[in-house]
Amino acid sequence: MHDFYLIKKTETQNEDFFEYFWRDKEHYKDLIVEYIGLEDNIVEYIYDSLTWIPCRNPSLPGMPKHIGFNNIGVTLFDEHSATSLISIFTAWSDLLKNGPKEILKMIYYHNYSEDELVRFDRDYAIAKFEKFSSISKQLSEGNYYIYHFGI
Repeated sequence: MHDFYLIKKTETQNEDFFEYFWRDKEHYKDLIVEYIGLEDNIVEYIYDSLTWIPCRNPSLPGMPKHIGFNNIGVTLFDEHSATSLISIFTAWSDLLKNGPKEILKMIYYHNYSEDELVRFDRDYAIAKFEKFSSISKQLSEGNYYIYHFGI
């Protein structure tokens, strides 16, 4: 599961806050505005497009600016991420509306069994993507972050 939290930006947030927010999030409930959980199979399906998003990496000293989602760790999205997040999640939502009820990623170069294929419900994913686009719009104001904690 990939956890995404829309959190209020405060003056007291520092590198330690962002490095350990995932562990201490119960202490910061007053800062959490929204939560979205995305299953790994959905993230895997759209992963390449997530590597295009400007963000920060709270796991590294100085939280360097970075391009691309940290699949197995933490990622911090801010106002510089908003345009890409909105565009990517809106595009995926629009694209999936043309697909079948069950989305199935066919992997032609492997002999996977039916249980190993990436699959998910189209309408469920569209609802998640629309919610993600909606909360991403709040980033552009500069008053929030989206904090991601990956698998």
